Amino acid sequence: MSDEKKTYVGNGKRVNDYKRAISVCIDDIKPFATESKNGKHYISLVVVDLKQANQWGKDISVEIDTWKPDRKSTAKVISPEEIEESEIPF
Repeated sequence: MSDEKKTYVGNGKRVNDYKRAISVCIDDIKPFATESKNGKHYISLVVVDLKQANQWGKDISVEIDTWKPDRKSTAKVISPEEIEESEIPF
């Protein structure tokens, strides 16, 4: 994520080691929706386990993921097809 101010949009509780129950405010996330090529709208969220529960027993925080790739980076994303075609020695 970037160093921008975090936008909290929900919270929740740990149910067990692999399950989290969260509530997200639809009104808070609407401005962050982006439309994809398929015409559907998506929002990237980050679910964070808090070190300790708040006064209401919530130990999960939900925030908008505002990370954007660094345009200066020259790193290339490699598709699975390119990996299969490359000469990997193993």
